[in-house]
Amino acid sequence: MAENYEYALMLRALYEVQEEIGLSSPLGMEVLPRLGEALEKIGTIPGNALLLGIASDGLPLLLHLNNPRPGPILITGESGSGKTAFLKALVRAATQLNAPGSLRFAILTDYPEEWQHFIHLEQRVGVWPAYESAAGEVLSELSRRTMRRQETEPIILLMDGLDAILHMGPAAQNDFRTLLAHGAPSLIWSFVAINSEWALKMPAWLDFFRTRIYGRITNPRTAAELTPIPGAPLTQLQPGFQFCLRQKSAWLKVFLPAMTR
Repeated sequence: MAENYEYALMLRALYEVQEEIGLSSPLGMEVLPRLGEALEKIGTIPGNALLLGIASDGLPLLLHLNNPRPGPILITGESGSGKTAFLKALVRAATQLNAPGSLRFAILTDYPEEWQHFIHLEQRVGVWPAYESAAGEVLSELSRRTMRRQETEPIILLMDGLDAILHMGPAAQNDFRTLLAHGAPSLIWSFVAINSEWALKMPAWLDFFRTRIYGRITNPRTAAELTPIPGAPLTQLQPGFQFCLRQKSAWLKVFLPAMTR
């Protein structure tokens, strides 16, 4: 089943590329489930959960927001590996897994225009340019919340480009450190994407992330430096929709469900 699923994923990727360049896909070849179809197969899911992907056996990989143990989550891979697509899929799935208005999303990005249509989703989504002072104000507000443990509404902070923190002032950097170190117990979850080559230049920041999700990395040196345990199949991952992470004693591959345009 796993091999068939991976083959189906590659076919879907091929058909979507064909669509982009103006070629028609064979009729009846919708081989991968769209997001809604994948969620139907999952069945009942408890509230306050995020979908991180679908494993090769078709089962979901979930993050339960009431369990702070995973801590902040890093998504890294080379250019074109699908880091931004991962973050967008996370938000899309959350709107179907959780009751409207039960989560808040704060998105910091150098490309806010890529996220504008997410503002109209049922979950409350705010988008701030990472290069403006407002981004530092968001980090400050969330940092103060870590001192108030009575909060019950999860907030998901998405930073599409960890290197953006290098251009913020000392106060914003300290607030971000507080969020990474103490956010999860306060129901503030940080998902931070970073290009793998940039990640090598930021070892002090990477130390905050116990949970790391990898997209495709073809440079052996980069892959070796970013994965503390050998054997990660980073060169085998399909760019744009396939990722892997360490789960117990094995590397687990996951796929993003196809998004409905």
